[in-house]
Amino acid sequence: MSVNNQSIKRLVLISILAAIAYVLMFIAFPILPFVSFLKLDFSDLPILLGLFTLGPVAALEITVLKLFLYWLTTGFSVIQLVGLSSSLVVSAIFIGIYYFFRQDIQSKTFKQFIPVVITAIVLMIVMSILNYFVFLPLYIKLLGFDLGYSVSKLVLIGIAPFNLIKGLVEGIFFVLIFNRLKMKDL
Repeated sequence: MSVNNQSIKRLVLISILAAIAYVLMFIAFPILPFVSFLKLDFSDLPILLGLFTLGPVAALEITVLKLFLYWLTTGFSVIQLVGLSSSLVVSAIFIGIYYFFRQDIQSKTFKQFIPVVITAIVLMIVMSILNYFVFLPLYIKLLGFDLGYSVSKLVLIGIAPFNLIKGLVEGIFFVLIFNRLKMKDL
């Protein structure tokens, strides 16, 4: 296959995976009733498939395209930009850790779940810190958002557990899908 055909094939696959990720962003549901504004979606799964089929740069391209499509169709607002920035950080964490542990994920042994646990813990820590210092203060300032709790309490009882659960659930789903697709040659 010529270089041009490979480039076109890569671009098409990135576009398809981004479109699937974009649609999955709309299929979201709360998992913790007291922080129902935090919703779990599975839009990182196509990104991770892109990571294992096309590499880390393509996975980031899929992420950015997904977020741009979402921003384009839901409105160009600063509030949306804050939420999408948070989503970008989450996807980057998934991409970075899964790329670093790609051999473990491909092992088809219990080692596949090591990156899942590490990702969940890193998501919990990083997103708790970012929400405490950046994202929640921005929401409060831009929306006049009344949390009903202090920022630290919301991070402790909502943000941290949500991201831990998100990392575990999405990671387990990805490993199961990855095994099912039998991506041995990646």
